[in-house]
Amino acid sequence: MPSGKVANKPAHTTTGNVLEDLGFSAEEIREMEIKHNLWVPIRAEIEAQELTQSQLANALQIHQPDASLLLSGQIARFSITRLLQFADRLQLAVTLTVAPKAESENGWRADRTSIKRTARRRESTNRATSSRRSAALA
Repeated sequence: MPSGKVANKPAHTTTGNVLEDLGFSAEEIREMEIKHNLWVPIRAEIEAQELTQSQLANALQIHQPDASLLLSGQIARFSITRLLQFADRLQLAVTLTVAPKAESENGWRADRTSIKRTARRRESTNRATSSRRSAALA
């Protein structure tokens, strides 16, 4: 006897955006994307400098448990402002562009925030490299 159910019918149709499907508002999703776009280069810089949690806590002027949270990607606990401060303390320059919304479905383009190493960071790295070269030649 056939049941009244239709075979292979999806139980839920998604929008293609997991966060939206979970019930987050467009503003909450935008905030999460901005935080993520800030966190990725911050994390890359931390790894490039090979900082321990203790060294990171000192560099960012935070407590060690917060450094652990940052390293593990628990960025919901940090505000956008706080992440901007972390980028600055790691000698990263943040460039933020505000423009009319793109003609995309949600109007948000993730490439609008970019983070770069500052000249000050490059200069200090260049000075350190020059000092090591000079010492090696002597």
